[in-house]
Amino acid sequence: MKILYLCHRIPYPPNKGEKIRAFHQIRAMAERHEVDVFTLADDPKDLSHKEALGKHCASVTVIPISARWRRVAAIPYLLSGRALSLPCFYSRELAKAVRRQARERSYDRIFLYCSVMGQYLDELPAETPVVADFVDVDSDKWTQYAAYAKYPISAVYRREGRCLRNWERRLSEQVASVLVSTDREARLLRGIAPAARVEAVPNGVDSDYFSPAAVPRTPGPPTIVFTGDMSYFPNQHAVTWFADDVLPKVAAQIPAVRFLVVGRNPGPAVRALERREGVEITGYVPDVRTHLARATVAVAPFHIAAGIQNKILEAMSYGLPVAATPRAAQGLTEGCRSLVQTAESAQDFAATVVSLLQDRELASGLGSAGRERVVEEYSWAGSLRRMLELLEAPLRGGRLRNRALTAEAVRGS
Repeated sequence: MKILYLCHRIPYPPNKGEKIRAFHQIRAMAERHEVDVFTLADDPKDLSHKEALGKHCASVTVIPISARWRRVAAIPYLLSGRALSLPCFYSRELAKAVRRQARERSYDRIFLYCSVMGQYLDELPAETPVVADFVDVDSDKWTQYAAYAKYPISAVYRREGRCLRNWERRLSEQVASVLVSTDREARLLRGIAPAARVEAVPNGVDSDYFSPAAVPRTPGPPTIVFTGDMSYFPNQHAVTWFADDVLPKVAAQIPAVRFLVVGRNPGPAVRALERREGVEITGYVPDVRTHLARATVAVAPFHIAAGIQNKILEAMSYGLPVAATPRAAQGLTEGCRSLVQTAESAQDFAATVVSLLQDRELASGLGSAGRERVVEEYSWAGSLRRMLELLEAPLRGGRLRNRALTAEAVRGS
């Protein structure tokens, strides 16, 4: 088959959640089909990765966009019913490239990665079956953001949640199949779009790469690690809450404890945490495993979360015990969730972390059992097999051409 793959950010290098899933999908598709990738780059540095990604598929088209300018351009749409995420990821140049390629090649499938890419469907033949991977239900995430933001930003986030919910409903009921990363996300989307065909296809983890055998442990002081892109609001909120409310309680019992925050693009608020005793902010690192190797415990202290937290899978695969909020662990299978130590309040979270730092037998047992469970339940091979089955199955095409999917036509409910 010939597949046109549309995604909102270039999925290379596969070093963060959204890029990891997309990259593995492209690689798996390309082993059996011709895959043309069309994508955007909101960071100029990402343009240099086009050639590397091109080794894994038939062709790659990358269009640069200015993230800052796109946010400014979206402001006038506050007075409309349009989700602001849509203009942030719209490029006339990408639309022209997609339209031109679709005229030259007859595609058997169109694959959308992230719901915002549905706005490009008007450039493509209506008879071609479409599979959309929403990954997470983004409208739910924006609604969660609103609960932790101050007015008037909270009102903007709440509005975005409402508008995206309407967009997700319209898009998911028009395409052949919609994928999401967890059963919870599937239930959410079925509630939004009862007529849609929704399938849960989980993420995977490279358990050979994230293995203590690949990068051995480096003993040191009791160390808590958090990994993630620090430009992402839920990650920022998680580490600041942990540093403000949890870490002092841990340090009161274990004075030598260190909190290691590993991830690119830490802003001023996150950088400021480094002024505190025992906190280290690394910024970008070429290999996160070297910092997992320093850790005693991994944490996922999220109050805003959706889908599967790759950071939990990677830490468990590496054999680290994990402490998390129930919301952070909610996307895991029951078997994996049972091996994550969960706590909600700062007091309980601190007690959980202290227990893991002090009880080496408990920590070692959870780490070993967690790795075994992740290897069994979160292989990329199993996840991608299911994705390919859905993509290659006979699918209906014939999307409605009444502009029901165009961004301009969507109005908030």
